[in-house]
Amino acid sequence: MRFSAGSGGLSTEKRSAVLVLVLFVDLILISSQIMLKSRQSLLQSVIANMVMPLQLTFQKASDFAGSELDRYVFLRGVFKKYQRLKQQHVNLRVENYALKRQLRDLGALAGVKRRFNRFRLANVISVDINFPYSSLVIDLGTRAGLVENDVVLNTDAELVGKITRPLTAFSAQVRLVTCPIGGTGAAIESNMLEGLLKGGNGAECGFRYLLANKPVRMGDRVITSGTDLIYPSYLPIGKVTAIGQDYLTQKITVRPFFVDKPIRKLVVLVHE
Repeated sequence: MRFSAGSGGLSTEKRSAVLVLVLFVDLILISSQIMLKSRQSLLQSVIANMVMPLQLTFQKASDFAGSELDRYVFLRGVFKKYQRLKQQHVNLRVENYALKRQLRDLGALAGVKRRFNRFRLANVISVDINFPYSSLVIDLGTRAGLVENDVVLNTDAELVGKITRPLTAFSAQVRLVTCPIGGTGAAIESNMLEGLLKGGNGAECGFRYLLANKPVRMGDRVITSGTDLIYPSYLPIGKVTAIGQDYLTQKITVRPFFVDKPIRKLVVLVHE
C-alpha cells in the first residue's frame, strides 16, 4: 500500500521544524554539561551574559535615584539653614542700625547734657511748606510729659522755639523763634544790651526796643535774656547779620543758628 504525503504523515515542513527543535534541545542539554574554566556551564555563562547588562542598568538607575534623593534631602536642609541665617543676618543689621542711631543721638546730645538734666529727644515729622519758618510738628506729646511752653532746642543746645497747641498724646507743634507771633527776650552777648527779638516768617529775626546806648557789631552772638519768663537765660539764639539806626533805637537783624543746620531731631526741655 502507498501513503500520500498529505494524507496521513507529517509534512516536510513540520518534520523539519520538529528536527530543529530536537537539535536545539540537544544543544541546550549539551551546553549545560560543558564546564568552562570559571566552573560555570556554557548555558549559565550565556544566561549570565544576557542578564548582566540588565543588572548593570538597574544598578546604575538605583544608584542614581539614591544619590538624587540624598542630594534633594541634603539641599533641602541646606536651604532651610540658609533661610535661617539670612533672617538672622537681617535681624543683626536692624539691631546694628538701631545701636548706631542711639550712639549718634548720644553724641549729638553732648552739649545739651552738660547743661540740662531732663529732656526728650524728638523727631520732626512735618513742616508747613507754605510757612517753613513759622512752625513744625514733632513726634512727642503729652504721653512723653510735654506741656505748653516747653523750650525746644536743636542738638547743639541752640534755641529753636517752644511747644504750643495743638498738643496731643503723641505729637506737638513747635512755634519757631522766626515766627512773627510772640517774641523772645534776647540780649547781645558782648554787652548784654537787651530787647525783644521777633520773627518775620523768614530766615532772620529783628530786634525791637533795642536802645542805641551801646554799640553792636556784625557777627555778635545773641542769647536769651530770660526776661520773657519762658526761655532760660543764656541760650544761644544766633548772630547779628545787619545793623541799622532808628531815632532812639537800633535796627538789628539776627540770623538764628538753627536755620542753617539740619532740623531732623530736636530736644525738648521737660519741666522738673
